Amino acid sequence: MAAMMPNNENFIEQWKLRRTIQYLSTLRGRGTSLVTIIIPAQSQLSRTMKLLTDEYSLSSCIKSSQTRHNVQQALSTAQGKLRLYTQNTLPANGLVLYAGMVYDEVDHRESKVSMCIEPLQSLQHGLYRCETHFITDFLQKQLMDNANDFNARRYGIIVIDGNGSLFARIDPQQGTTVLKRFQVSLPKKHGRGGQSAMRFDRLRREAIHNYLMKVADSAKSLFLNAQQHGLVNVDGFILSGSANLKHDLIKSDLLGLQIQNKILRTIDISYGGDNGLHETLRLCNDIFADMKLTQERQLLEEAFSQINLSSTTNENNTVSYTIGVAETSLVLNEGSGLIDRIIVWEDLKTKRYVYQKRNKEIVVIIADNEQEAQKKLKIDENEQIECIDETNFIDYLTDHYKELNIRVHIVTDRSPEGQQFQLGFGGCIAILRYPVSTALFDSLNENNDDGYDY
Repeated sequence: MAAMMPNNENFIEQWKLRRTIQYLSTLRGRGTSLVTIIIPAQSQLSRTMKLLTDEYSLSSCIKSSQTRHNVQQALSTAQGKLRLYTQNTLPANGLVLYAGMVYDEVDHRESKVSMCIEPLQSLQHGLYRCETHFITDFLQKQLMDNANDFNARRYGIIVIDGNGSLFARIDPQQGTTVLKRFQVSLPKKHGRGGQSAMRFDRLRREAIHNYLMKVADSAKSLFLNAQQHGLVNVDGFILSGSANLKHDLIKSDLLGLQIQNKILRTIDISYGGDNGLHETLRLCNDIFADMKLTQERQLLEEAFSQINLSSTTNENNTVSYTIGVAETSLVLNEGSGLIDRIIVWEDLKTKRYVYQKRNKEIVVIIADNEQEAQKKLKIDENEQIECIDETNFIDYLTDHYKELNIRVHIVTDRSPEGQQFQLGFGGCIAILRYPVSTALFDSLNENNDDGYDY
């Protein structure tokens, strides 16, 4: 099943672009000193260079000395970046350039930011803007538009039983989102009652009809777009439940033709509510097969099964997997040839610190922050050591996976399997090419960093 989610270079590059855009959108400057420059496709680079030269001259009129200095520094940086390109090397889709001095309100200090981004789609219009923030909305829109293929299809899910109903939407951007839920108390069937039996049965049928009307009205309010003349805002519906209520709902025509005609499947499930939703997703893997979220679930299920099999059949004190960033980094340091693929949570915050001793020896420490990394360093009091690199572990993987000769799969926590992966496995699993001795991890067990048993 892992083959269904290949190591897609385009996906990794899009993920890195999305991460960069999110970072840029959070930055703020003092005054209107953050420069955004858009160079359209097929544009003359010389025109942009002239524009920057003119803007530099005009910036001398800025009254605030600090803002004037920051703007001029940003323009000079932008000119330096553009000098690295020629008309022939300018990307086919155009170029986006960001430059400026950003202000950190926590540390109360300024730092320089400058980067060039090649957009996913061709840029048709140029832009020069000095703001308190970088302009990134058009790049975010491109990322959204780039996902508008089959993988971006949305599905509505209605789970209905005698205890209540749940409405959810599944799409690759937000994963599975519960839109609404409510409970109901329906009258039970009566085998007794004498002359009142018919009245009890009538009251029960009325309660069921009212319940189905409420379900239909909720579905219409959630899945029909009033601004687009009642068009359905999903591509299909899955109707599931543990009783005959789902069939009664379809036969009643209460849902309307807009929803009725888009019901792809009705499913019998054992539970209602959240458990019923998860069961519905599992039983509809064929419908969601081309969605990234389904591929993530299958990838994680296979990894969990492989870990479980390795644990139950382990008689030689060897393992063919690692759990957590610390174990994975330890194996990486032993040699990248050991690891076949790494599955990592997209929001992993753990960092990779590289220290260099006075004798040039390199020490790699995995920690959540620098203070924790310092505690993990085992050095003498008089020994000098310097931190020469600090980066997020996931950024290290996405930047070096080719030279490390490993496959990297980035997953979310938008599925039950993803949540289990993030909470129970530390958001990182490596599958090895061949088993290694558990003695390799003795140093980690002594420090009680992970505490995993093999």
